[in-house]
Order: sequence, then C-alpha cells, then structure tokens
Amino acid sequence: MELILVRHGETFENITGICQGHLNSQLTPTGIQQAREIALFLKGKKIDYAFSSDLDRAKDTLMEILTFHKNISPILTKDLREQSKGIYEGKSNLKRNEDLDKLNIPYYIFKPEEGESLIEVWERVIPFLEKVMKEYKESCVLIVGHGGPLSCLLTYLHDKPIEFYKNYLPKKNTALSMVQIEGNKKTFHKINCTEHLNLLNSTLN
Repeated sequence: MELILVRHGETFENITGICQGHLNSQLTPTGIQQAREIALFLKGKKIDYAFSSDLDRAKDTLMEILTFHKNISPILTKDLREQSKGIYEGKSNLKRNEDLDKLNIPYYIFKPEEGESLIEVWERVIPFLEKVMKEYKESCVLIVGHGGPLSCLLTYLHDKPIEFYKNYLPKKNTALSMVQIEGNKKTFHKINCTEHLNLLNSTLN
C-alpha cells in the first residue's frame, strides 16, 4: 500500500502563536492557497481512500485535495484530531512552554490539565493506522491531520518509540510524507516535504 500524510494548511492561530488543540480553527488565505498547492501537486496521484481529522483546518485542506479526486468520499474521524491541549487552548503557546519548563519533563509525557499527553495521542492514532494498513493494504490512502498525530504516525512507521517524535514532527503547514509499504518493508519517498508550496504561483505566472 501507499500512505500519503499531509498536515493541514496555515491557520490564524499558527501565525499568532495560539495553542489550538481541539479548537476548530480556520485556514488563513495563505492556508487555503497552501491547500490548493498540495492539491495541485497530488492532482495526478491515484488515491483510493481519504481520511481526515474532523476539525475544519484538516477537513478543509482535504476537501481542496479532493477537488481533483471527486470520486472519493472523505472519511472524517476524531481519531486523527490534534492533541487536546486542555486549559491552554486559545492561549499563547508561551504560557504552555513556560509551565512545561518548570516541570522539567519530556513533552511527550506532559499532560495539560483537561487535555491529553502525546502518549495518549499515540495510543489513539496508532491503532487507527494499524487498522487502515490491514484493511486497505492494496490501496493508496491519504491521511490529512495535525502535527502531533502525524509525528506519532511517522515515528511508528520508522519503527521508533515515541521518544523520537521530534525527528518526524511536520513543522510546516501542508508538509507531505509518502510511504510505500510492502509487507514489513517501508520505503519513504518523502518525509515532511514542502516542495509543492508556491507551485500554484509558478504555474499561473
């Protein structure tokens, strides 16, 4: 099978440093363009199934991609939601980072009040991925989501424990990863690539 993993486009919270988590934030005009650029990049790709977090920023990114794949019905799921940041949602990332520094613990075990740890995110997204890999092993599957869950998926696909999540964190909006899976063999054609950005402008100019 082939897996295509895409982070959502830019949101207003991304550019203002606001903690999002389960907040249903919206794409900026730049984010919409980024979604259109990744859509154009994947235009000729044969995609069989498409999954997305049910939060708007991921869903809207997926729907732009599916403008070129109109025969595919999007499958939205809470399993792919970003890590719940609890009491920090809607507040500056700086506050969360300050509190984390005081605790002096790795981020992946930090559980915000009323939220969830990255370990808990791992525990919901990896079973989801394993189910997809089992049920659609002869297909090309697109997954659109968020930085935290996607870092978990990529870490798992590299056969690494969660401690290595930072190595696979998609820091840029619409970062693209493409993985070919044949039995136990995995071939990574792209990992958090953004070469598609500005493709729309270059095509129009």
